[in-house]
Amino acid sequence: MKSLLDVLKDVVKRFDDLGLDYFLVGSLATMYYGRARFTQDVDLVVRINARQVMHFEKMFPLEEYYCPPREVLHDEVLRKGSFNLIHQESGIKVDVVLDKETEFYESEFARRRKLTIAPGIEIFIASPEDLILQKLAYFQEGRSEKHLDDIRDVLVNVEIDEAYINEWVERLNLKAEWGKV
Repeated sequence: MKSLLDVLKDVVKRFDDLGLDYFLVGSLATMYYGRARFTQDVDLVVRINARQVMHFEKMFPLEEYYCPPREVLHDEVLRKGSFNLIHQESGIKVDVVLDKETEFYESEFARRRKLTIAPGIEIFIASPEDLILQKLAYFQEGRSEKHLDDIRDVLVNVEIDEAYINEWVERLNLKAEWGKV
């Protein structure tokens, strides 16, 4: 049975084959910069245009992955939403968050890093600063302390660009959340 990292590697290869820009976020990205913790899914930010939607059925056949129907994918792409891919054999879920085409997302894509996160797995991953900013936004949204814990773990292990963080904390109205860290 495939592991979480096997599924990540497989999905990213398919995205690369389709020419999609992406980067890893969420728990796996946090673990890369911080400390290991349990997770059962993969989170990717992806740029997809409407013309690329029709290729998903071929790239993610139902025998291997549950993929939403083309109409649903098309709607999500147009509204810049999200959708899930589910690896059929393992049940591992891949959360695909679509690029919102904002100045912050542009910055995230420009700052993403291609890194080897495990033997044989080289992928694009969010910068630690952008991961922190996203975690602050998630905390603002849901008040889950796990996001603050994740941020603290990253700060202990990685040197960050404080000027960049402070600029975006101000612009994204996350000062109160940043103060809690």
